Amino acid sequence: AQPNKETEAMAALNDYLTKHPGDVAAWNAMAEACRAASDFKGAAYCYEEVILACPLDSDIHARCGEAYCTAGGAAHAKLGRKHLAQAIRLDPNNLRAWYGLLAAAEGYLEEVERLPKGKKEAEEEDVEVARELIKFGGEKLMTVYKGKEMAEIVGRLLKETSERL
Repeated sequence: AQPNKETEAMAALNDYLTKHPGDVAAWNAMAEACRAASDFKGAAYCYEEVILACPLDSDIHARCGEAYCTAGGAAHAKLGRKHLAQAIRLDPNNLRAWYGLLAAAEGYLEEVERLPKGKKEAEEEDVEVARELIKFGGEKLMTVYKGKEMAEIVGRLLKETSERL
């Protein structure tokens, strides 16, 4: 990747989007450019714009959720979790979204552990939701891989995750 070219491309896309805010393909290109530049908050914003035009696209919700989760922080992890859950709701066979949901829930739990005690207590309900999502998502993934070569590997990975809870 060429940093100067990425910056130029993002500046050109930004200028274009100022003049043509309804161009969904341009918003998607900007989201991908932001991801490439590690601007995950910017990518999430751009994916939100794409979602306005394509609310039933499971893959866009999954990408948006991933961008939020990668941006870091408990609030972003919750937003990521919502988009990943919506991706699954739209396409229950979207394995990328299922894995993303597990990662988002686990990331959220890690973020909450870093909070001061008072703020941590305020998150108790969402912590329980995250734990249940990990359990439910793990069960779903195990049924998908049942009888397949990957079942043992996925099972070990999920076991390690649940032991950290």
